[in-house]
Amino acid sequence: MAEENIIELTGICKSYGGQSILQEINLSVKDGEFLTLLGPSGCGKTTLLRMIAGLDKPSSGEIRIKNQDAKDLSPQERHVNTVFQSYALFPHMNVFDNVAFGLRCDNIPETEVSKRVTEILRMVRLEDYPKRRPAELSGGQQQRVAIARAVVKEPLVLLLDEPLSSLDYRLRKNMQIELKQLQRKLGIAFVFVTHDQEEALSMSDTIVVLQQGRIVQQGSPRDIYENPKSLSVATFIGESNIFDVSIDSADAEIFRITVENIEYELDNRGDFKTGDKIHLLIRPEDTRVYHHSEISDSTNMFPAVVSEVIYKGSTVDLIVKLPGGKLLSATEFFDEDKGEDVTYTLGESVWVNWPLGWEVVLPYEK
Repeated sequence: MAEENIIELTGICKSYGGQSILQEINLSVKDGEFLTLLGPSGCGKTTLLRMIAGLDKPSSGEIRIKNQDAKDLSPQERHVNTVFQSYALFPHMNVFDNVAFGLRCDNIPETEVSKRVTEILRMVRLEDYPKRRPAELSGGQQQRVAIARAVVKEPLVLLLDEPLSSLDYRLRKNMQIELKQLQRKLGIAFVFVTHDQEEALSMSDTIVVLQQGRIVQQGSPRDIYENPKSLSVATFIGESNIFDVSIDSADAEIFRITVENIEYELDNRGDFKTGDKIHLLIRPEDTRVYHHSEISDSTNMFPAVVSEVIYKGSTVDLIVKLPGGKLLSATEFFDEDKGEDVTYTLGESVWVNWPLGWEVVLPYEK
C-alpha cells in the first residue's frame, strides 16, 4: 500500500514587502519520510518550514496536513513540532521538566507525563540526566533535550531548522546518525532544513533543492548527486570538474566532442544536436590519475602535472594541471589489499581520464 501524504503544499508563494521569497512551491511529505530542504542561505527553506509549522502564512497557495486544510489552524492545532537552531531550552528547568513542559501545558495526567518523558529520555540516551539543567549539558546533549521535548508529544511531523549547525564536526557527524536512527524508531516524518550538502546526502530519504525561492530538483540523495538536472544543482551538491564544449556531431544514439584536443564518443542521453553547447561534468572521485609507469596505452587520456597533494587518511585529494592550464580535482582511495600506490609528488607527470559513461552532460547555462 502506498504511503500516505502527511503534508501537501500546493502553489505556495510568499512575499515580504513586494519581494518574492517563495514561488509556486508544490511539495508533499509522506508519512515516515525523512525529507530534507536543502539550499543556500536566503533560498526560502526556513520560511517554508515556518509556514508548515503555522508560524508564518503563505501569500497564496494551500497547505494540507493529514488531508485537512491548515489555513486556519494555529501552530498548536497542526500537530507538528519544531526543533529550532537555538534549541530554545528553558534554562531554569531541568531536563525532565523541559521535556515535560508541553505535556503539562496540555493537562496530561502526571503519571502519563512521567511515563512518556522517561521513555523518550531513554530513546535519546539521556535517562541518566533528568535532573541536570541545560547549562550543565554538552551541545549534543542539549540538542537531544530539544528533540525529546518536540517528539514526546507524538507529533505527526517533526520540523528541524538546521539543528546541527552549532555543533563541532565530530559531534555533528554522530548526531546525524542518531537523528536518522531516532526517526526510524519513531516512524514519523521529519522535515529537516540544512545548507550542508553532505548532511543532506547522508540522512535523507528525499532531498528537495531550493534556489531563489523555487524547487529546482527533488529526488533521492543518489539521484540528486548522480543525475543533477542543472549546472547549479550539480555544483551545489558536491564538487565537479567541468568542461564547456560544443558537440562536433550527433545522432540519436551518440555524440562526439573534443575535450582538451582529445576526441570522445558518448551516449546521447539528452537528445543533443550537432553544434549544441554542453557542460561535461566529472566528479573528483570518478577522475582517475595514473603514474606513467602504470600506463602502456594513453589513448583518451589527458597528460597532466600534479600541482597539489592533500592527504586525508583514507583518501588523497589531488589537483592536477592540464597542458592548457586547466585544473582538475581527483580523489584517490587507498586499497591496502590491492597494494595500490597512491603516493604522488608535486610536479610529477601523470595521466588522467575517467570511466566513459560516468560523466554528467548538461545543456549549457550562461
